Amino acid sequence: MSQDSEQTTTTDVTMSELLGAVKGFLMDSALPALSGRDQFNARVAANVLGIINREQQLGPELAALDAAAAQQWLPYESAPGTALQQLSRALAAREIDVDNHFFEYLKQRQLLVATINNPRYASRKVAAEKWRSKS
Repeated sequence: MSQDSEQTTTTDVTMSELLGAVKGFLMDSALPALSGRDQFNARVAANVLGIINREQQLGPELAALDAAAAQQWLPYESAPGTALQQLSRALAAREIDVDNHFFEYLKQRQLLVATINNPRYASRKVAAEKWRSKS
């Protein structure tokens, strides 16, 4: 079992290990025994577990990216909501000067979100390669 900094349960099994075990059961045992709508729902459930696992792994990086952006571009300090909500409101109110640095933040954020939601999505890979080559 992992000894990294990932959250563990009281039995020292990481959340990723638990999610992986349930996903493995769904994909390897349940899915082949099901058909039709139940098989589809089992596949969706397995995909959701994958998203939750990636969110746990990449969520802190995404939160740090948003916090750094908020610190750089928000004109005020204590507004309600998350950093992303505050940035969105400031952008809608045209309080943020949209320059290349802000677009770089948006690109990096979108790559992280796409990696969480579906890392094998073809457009994510194309965007990552294109955006890296221009950085």
